[in-house]
Amino acid sequence: METLLQWFDLIGIVVFAFTGVLAAGHKQMDLFGAVVLACVTATGGGTTRDMILNVPVFWLAESYYLWIAAATGVISFYLIRYLQVPMRLLMIADAAGLAVFVVIGTQKVLALGHTPAIAMVMGVMTGTFGGLIRDILCGDIPLLLRREIYATAALSGAATLVILNDLDVLPGEAVVAIAVLVTLGIRLAALRWNLSAPIARMRSH
Repeated sequence: METLLQWFDLIGIVVFAFTGVLAAGHKQMDLFGAVVLACVTATGGGTTRDMILNVPVFWLAESYYLWIAAATGVISFYLIRYLQVPMRLLMIADAAGLAVFVVIGTQKVLALGHTPAIAMVMGVMTGTFGGLIRDILCGDIPLLLRREIYATAALSGAATLVILNDLDVLPGEAVVAIAVLVTLGIRLAALRWNLSAPIARMRSH
């Protein structure tokens, strides 16, 4: 179980760092800007979670996470210079990073002994805040705040993990995999069929 979670964690770091570089490319940033955006996107959610929970920030305790994010940023920067990368790839990669980090974050908080409700909130934060910071730095409306089904997908994955953990009828690896697939499936379905949540609308007189 620990090995699977660590692999998912590393996959999430790489994928989110890649989305940071894609966003930087669409804003025509230089190498430094792209690497900064890669690192912030990859570590922002987990950093916020750890600071709120008053536990050691994960990449300070295990600095290889930051190095992997930075290396991904450099490699991706030169890769996208020679490849035409559609904006839709950014959305798909972001969905994959969201799915992995939501589940990782929820599982970590449960392991610290917090309640399921706190674990779900922190899981959603882990999965969404890196992208939130990325979008703000790029001058875009964050995906988290748009009408697209984004936070709903994250919350669904976190809730799936909590419920299956509580039922205790499946191996831990299966629970993690199912929760990742639920988050990813909902987010990709929203992208594929342009599904969106209701928006706040003031009645005009």
